[in-house]
Amino acid sequence: MNTLLLSAALLLNPLFGSPTGGEAERSTIDPASSSITWEGKKVTGSHNGDIQVQSGFIDTENGLITGATVIINMATINTTDLEGGSKESLDGHLMSDDFFGVEQFPTAQFELTGINPVRSENGMNFVAMGTVTIKGRTANVSFPVMVNNSKSETSISGEVVLDRSDFDVRFRSKSFFDPAELGDKLIYDDFTIGFSLNAK
Repeated sequence: MNTLLLSAALLLNPLFGSPTGGEAERSTIDPASSSITWEGKKVTGSHNGDIQVQSGFIDTENGLITGATVIINMATINTTDLEGGSKESLDGHLMSDDFFGVEQFPTAQFELTGINPVRSENGMNFVAMGTVTIKGRTANVSFPVMVNNSKSETSISGEVVLDRSDFDVRFRSKSFFDPAELGDKLIYDDFTIGFSLNAK
């Protein structure tokens, strides 16, 4: 999820400065002040929730980005639109092999492969490109991000739409089962990851 995923935009911080020397530097993402949300839709409605950043880093050299990795803790999948037994049931189902197989695949990962400036009416000022790995399967992604940068903090926000069929998440998916047979039990393949990430 993504997730996930999305924090690549933290790499933008070095782009706002000028090269300062020849030494490589590594900065860490702050999970406590960062957040990731998710939303999945089905024929009869939708569910949403959040999930936690486990760790992440960005590498720079001479003020330029040289690498980045963000790890998502899949065991923290949390449904926020349900309560009690319904919430516990959905959380457990999402962690099961029907969906994300958390016992076998406890983390998801995003790696940055490129980032380009853009002009957008909605305030997004860069496009981040990279790969997302969920359940051991990797897909290419590209998504817009909004960056606010200061001397003490860089914040990045935005969202990305992922296709769960790319990661072999099959439960009630039209990519693996006959939509006519699924009827109103069909769950759409696309799910949305929103993110607000901070590096201090």
